[in-house]
Amino acid sequence: MANTDSGYPINAANLKDLIIRLKALGVDYNPPRPKISIEALELLSKNAEEANRALSLVLPVYSNAVDEQEILFKPLAALITRSYNYFKVVIDNPDKLQTAKTLADRLRGMGKNSIAADGTDGPSRSRVSYDNRLENSKQYIDVLALSKVYEPVQEDISLATFQALLAAMENNITAVALAKTPVDDARKKRFNIFQGEQGLVDTVLDVKNYIKAILKSDHPQRKHILGLTFTRMKL
Repeated sequence: MANTDSGYPINAANLKDLIIRLKALGVDYNPPRPKISIEALELLSKNAEEANRALSLVLPVYSNAVDEQEILFKPLAALITRSYNYFKVVIDNPDKLQTAKTLADRLRGMGKNSIAADGTDGPSRSRVSYDNRLENSKQYIDVLALSKVYEPVQEDISLATFQALLAAMENNITAVALAKTPVDDARKKRFNIFQGEQGLVDTVLDVKNYIKAILKSDHPQRKHILGLTFTRMKL
């Protein structure tokens, strides 16, 4: 079962091809069920095209927000490492240092039970999720600020820079969430048209069964029609 967006436009294009070939059959194509009539298939094709188009209109906004998120969060681990190294030099309170270390390790995905997607040791996916990193960043910055001794001269690891980065991360996470809602809605609507009950794929299977019944094996259109592929897609 395919799970990429590319399968949807392929299915839609093949439906158009199918309709052309069915029309070429003329009076030979006279299905007993309205749902696989030429008119019904043309409406289904129209709905499929509109569903693909609806997603393509909202997807770029979401994709851009996600790209910005990756760029924004990418330098965080390195900055945290440098700031923590500075903090180790200036802090005398072991409890505060341990708190900072725990938060820094979480932000860098250094949990004890971190397992990568391929099963090897690596950053924990849950620990380094954007929402978790945002919350851990807030706590980490609070620890630095409340210490009253964290005052590096390096601007990129200063409290002001971290606070600005925190605000940018909060705004970005909100932007991603807002952009994701219409994408999810468009994907669900598209999935129902293609894969839902009486959807495109099931309808085409009925068409093919009817073709198998009415056309002999040596009919020139039979092989072409049955050869058109319609892949079941994931949401």
